[in-house]
Amino acid sequence: MVAGRRAHGRRRLLPFLLAAFLLPLPATAGDDGLDIAIGKALFERPWVPAPSSTRANDGLGPLFDARSCSACHPGAGQGATAINQAGRPEGLGLVLGLFREDGGPDPVYGHRLETMTLPGVPAEGAIGVTVMNGRRIPHADELGYGPLDAATQVTLRVAPDLRGRGRLELVDDAAILALEDPDDRNGDGVRGRARRLETPEGGSRIGRFGWKASHADLAGQTSEAFSLDLGLSTPRRLEPWGDCTPAQTACRNAPHGRDAEGEPEITEAIVSRIDAYLRSLKAPASEPDRRGAKLFAATGCAACHHPSLPTRDGGHLALFTDVLLHDMGTGLADPAGVPGAGAAEWRTAPLAGLSRSLARGLGLLHDGRATNVAEAVGWHGGEASGARMRFDALDDRQRRILIDYVSSL
Repeated sequence: MVAGRRAHGRRRLLPFLLAAFLLPLPATAGDDGLDIAIGKALFERPWVPAPSSTRANDGLGPLFDARSCSACHPGAGQGATAINQAGRPEGLGLVLGLFREDGGPDPVYGHRLETMTLPGVPAEGAIGVTVMNGRRIPHADELGYGPLDAATQVTLRVAPDLRGRGRLELVDDAAILALEDPDDRNGDGVRGRARRLETPEGGSRIGRFGWKASHADLAGQTSEAFSLDLGLSTPRRLEPWGDCTPAQTACRNAPHGRDAEGEPEITEAIVSRIDAYLRSLKAPASEPDRRGAKLFAATGCAACHHPSLPTRDGGHLALFTDVLLHDMGTGLADPAGVPGAGAAEWRTAPLAGLSRSLARGLGLLHDGRATNVAEAVGWHGGEASGARMRFDALDDRQRRILIDYVSSL
């Protein structure tokens, strides 16, 4: 009887909880427990196409890559990276970016090849991957709107681990700029530089989020994900059709979730609460290994993968990154560069959380090509050539200590 009453109580409570999430959210949010809980629920919520029974969760697509944030970032971690025998991604977590050297999109397909669609809207296509000598060569297959423009390049990206990354907002620009060495003044071969992003006001901010440090804050990264991955508009990206171009008329003319002209499908309140949730996530911690840490520094890995960065509140953020762009050589280069970041330049990828990715059998690097730490190091060139050579020069015992250390992060 008691168990029955409890179950009945939970059934009565559920509609009230659901109703709370469907009510309009206050315009502002603080990083308190309630905002974080709401942000987590919104991160995991499957969005639906318009029109739905409520306008609080509609507007998906019409072209999209996933129905929720957590679909590509399960547990706020890294997305799936496996490629099947047919050369197609297994699961969600790999996306195909489209870009031109001037930073513009493909004139027909936009910035992303979206692989999902709503009824009545032609699909864009499928992601194809050819593996050659360990390298993943992406291509757009089964294109629904004709060939890509001749000037359009394609690149494969993994949905990264998000845990702890939101706290990069707590690191001052000055702390990042202090690590720059574009002229290699110390002669170690490492010439990291910060990516400066122009602002509408005429100044610049330091990029710290994304594979190419393309966003200065969480709101920018979250807004791009809503637009490109889910086809949902935000205050920073007001187009309700997401990445659909004028050439995709069925997509542009499909129902969208806007309540009124100029009002986005995803409000600032939703964006801020998702950001509060991401900002609350702690960087995965690992047991310190002095021998491994010493080798990590001696081989030069720590020259880019700084174990920690100072934060404005007097603490330290242990992500193993310097947030700077580094030239990693031709082996890891995109087909071309974009304004502000060269083809071979990548923001130093944080290593915190690597152990979980390895435990899940996920690939490493920006396209998931490396199956383990040693393979990932083998692809390091350019500014990382010295560290790779020192790694190769270690004896078997030292190499195992260093690999175990990095694999435990």
